[in-house]
Amino acid sequence: MEHEVAVIGERETVIGFSLAGVKYAHIHSDRSETLSKLSEFLSSERMGVIMITYRVREELGEEFEKLVAGKDPIPVVLSIPDRTGYVPPVDELMRMVERTVGAKIVIKEEET
Repeated sequence: MEHEVAVIGERETVIGFSLAGVKYAHIHSDRSETLSKLSEFLSSERMGVIMITYRVREELGEEFEKLVAGKDPIPVVLSIPDRTGYVPPVDELMRMVERTVGAKIVIKEEET
C-alpha cells in the first residue's frame, strides 16, 4: 500500500505544498477544527507522513501531544517551519531521537 502525505499549517504553507502535489491539506484557522482534522489524518490508514508547522503545533499545545502520543509509528508526524522560517529553540527531531534511543546524544565538534 502506498502512503499519502498531509500538511497542516497557515494558508501560504499549505498552498505551497498543495502546488507541489500534496493532496491532503488543512489550512489552520480554528483550533478545534484543526485538532479534528489532525485526528482524522492520524486515524487514516492511507497517511504516511503528516507535516504540521511549528506555530500551529505550538498553538495546539497539550492536545496535540496527547493525540500524537499514543499513535502507531505510521503516520510519521513532522514539524516544519512556516513561510517565515520560524523554528522553536527546542530541536524536535533531536527530542524524537532521544525518546527512541532512550539517551541524550551529544555531538562534539573536533578541535582543529
